[in-house]
Amino acid sequence: MSHILITGGTGMLSGAVIKFLSKYETVSVIARHGSSFKKISAASDFTHRLNPLILDYSDTDLLAEKINSAVISKGPVKTTVSWIHSYAENSNIIIGEILNSQKISSDYFHILGSAYYDPENISRDIDAEFSNFRYVNYKKIILGFKIENGNSRWLTDEEISEGAAEAVDAGADEFKIGVTQPWERKP
Repeated sequence: MSHILITGGTGMLSGAVIKFLSKYETVSVIARHGSSFKKISAASDFTHRLNPLILDYSDTDLLAEKINSAVISKGPVKTTVSWIHSYAENSNIIIGEILNSQKISSDYFHILGSAYYDPENISRDIDAEFSNFRYVNYKKIILGFKIENGNSRWLTDEEISEGAAEAVDAGADEFKIGVTQPWERKP
């Protein structure tokens, strides 16, 4: 049974969720509101594979409860794609702990904003914490920007979704969507 967990899947990653629904038996998606799934449901023929987890991921007790319940009912999570805002960074570790407790190899794709490459900013990297998880392969998806006709712009949700799906397929330890250099050209 193939099971993928997505945070941020009803926003900028909704296109990736639609792709994952055709590839995975279960796609568990964390969202704050059930109504957030309308766009996904309208765009996929595989909504029977969708497992909505309605919660605010900053509530780490509820996060752990809902993910553990999904693992019990749908099988182990072998892949996670996680876009978690900085106010709830500890949620990444909670998810990592749950994945590690499954005692099977799993991939954790952590989506990081373009500030990850800001030379003025020392990134708060969680590599060290994830290195303590024996069964979790920590991978980074770094969001950059586009330079077109001499102008810079941020990535669209569609480009982010396409890139995230490509990153999961590639399985690379680090995958960039767009460009991150030259930093002074960022929008």
